Amino acid sequence: MRPAEIEHLVGVPYCAETLDCADFVVLVQRELFGRDVVVPNGRPRGVRGQLALGELSRAYGTRTERPQDGDLVLMFEDGVLGHVGVYFFLAHEGWVLHSCEKIGVSVFHRVRELPDWGAPIEGFYRWRD
Repeated sequence: MRPAEIEHLVGVPYCAETLDCADFVVLVQRELFGRDVVVPNGRPRGVRGQLALGELSRAYGTRTERPQDGDLVLMFEDGVLGHVGVYFFLAHEGWVLHSCEKIGVSVFHRVRELPDWGAPIEGFYRWRD
């Protein structure tokens, strides 16, 4: 994938009630990969939602040590397993596109920078069809 195909998804406003990190992953999967991912209706939001998100996310994919464009990235945030993003390989390194409550918009982070930013990766997951 080329950066020009992704850049319109950087800077999308975060909203805890309508477009959190899980909703953003669904949006990216639909727009860039034509994948129809459905997260549970009525899932918890806010802090409770973050706590549930880690376990909910694992059901969508199979863990992989060799991520590819579009794979699900499960991260810790402030010590809680409850943040997700989408993996991309660009400019010879791994990147994660995710919607960030702290910044208030969707952002791109290098995989290697995520631990210093407070979001170490738990794992990469290939989507189940």
